[in-house]
Amino acid sequence: MTTETDIDQAVRLLALGYTNRLDELKQHFVGRDEVVDLLGLASLCQEHILVIGPPGTAKTGLLDRFCQMLDTRPFHYLLTRFTEPAELFGPLNIERFQQESVFEVNTEGMLPEARMAFLDEVFQGSSAILNTLLTLINERTFHTGRKIVRTPLITLVGSSNEIPADPVLAAFSDRFLLRCTLDYVKDDEVDDVLTLGWRNEQGRIARDPLGEGDGRLTEEDRTRVSVSPHDLRTLQRAVADVDVSDIRRGYTRILQDFRAEGIAFSDRRAVRAQKVFAASALLAGRGRAAVSDLAHLVHLWTDPRDEPSIRRIVADHGVPVQETGVRIRELFEILQVDLQEIVARRDQADSREQLHELMRRTQRLAAELRRDHPAEHEALRTVQREQRTTVELFRELYGDEGLY
Repeated sequence: MTTETDIDQAVRLLALGYTNRLDELKQHFVGRDEVVDLLGLASLCQEHILVIGPPGTAKTGLLDRFCQMLDTRPFHYLLTRFTEPAELFGPLNIERFQQESVFEVNTEGMLPEARMAFLDEVFQGSSAILNTLLTLINERTFHTGRKIVRTPLITLVGSSNEIPADPVLAAFSDRFLLRCTLDYVKDDEVDDVLTLGWRNEQGRIARDPLGEGDGRLTEEDRTRVSVSPHDLRTLQRAVADVDVSDIRRGYTRILQDFRAEGIAFSDRRAVRAQKVFAASALLAGRGRAAVSDLAHLVHLWTDPRDEPSIRRIVADHGVPVQETGVRIRELFEILQVDLQEIVARRDQADSREQLHELMRRTQRLAAELRRDHPAEHEALRTVQREQRTTVELFRELYGDEGLY
């Protein structure tokens, strides 16, 4: 049985805190839990994501929010057949070329300097662009003249309406380890989309009513940053310390079944997938991968037509392939991580909005305990006690007006 001692306690708390930040991010979007989970995994694995689906499905807004959480700004560009390499990688340094005959690209503010990136219609780029991207996303290097420079890229998110059938693009496509398909939300979720979307628009207008921002994080934005570069790097290193030996035999058998049914799954993809399983365990606060971590195989397909077969094979091997975003958390995570953070933030809260958000979070924790841990009455009482404390603080500072 996996125990808490399988992983360093400080790293475990850091990982569970990161998972909680992802859960908070999900509250700002409807029907996008799957993409949030994949962004969390990809950032720890330092792998890339391919999203298949139409425009207007909140991909850009979601990535912006995720990057705000990481104290960074994403590089975002829509590729077309006419996009020039300089539009992504930067223009030639004309002055240095004229004076010193040195070919050098000015990469300031461009893709080679980005930590996170989103390329829309990623397969529309020219061969020159795709070849440069292949090196950048695979080796994290960029060639500028005779120099080869390291890039800080963590994850590149590529999107397309479909995966092209052109075999020439197969090698480039395979560099996107994690995959998902997006569509417009279901009919019964449209009202939620309108409500959340308008709330986000109101916040955006309030921060920058004329759209004249300089692209840098405001002080208000920075108060919501919760994962420092140092903490993220600590978690990325911790992925390598997760023990995946317990699942290797089962994983091998699944791969053999993939090949028996003709499912495209390269050796490179099979090897790198182990990072995903390790990151999944880490985000659950475990130092050893478990069978449940193999469920992420459903996001590692090469051809989207293979996804139903992958789901069936994985389930046949006893892997719980559950509804996306559904996760039963341990009491330790709820009480010692999430609730303790709420208490700490309450002591620093200086506005109605911040206290309102903390009340909503404790209410969600109470609902989670009733749903997933109905017998844990003492835990529920603890959460309710902190909720009452927050309500009393609100009344003390602002009275009853606007409390509910």
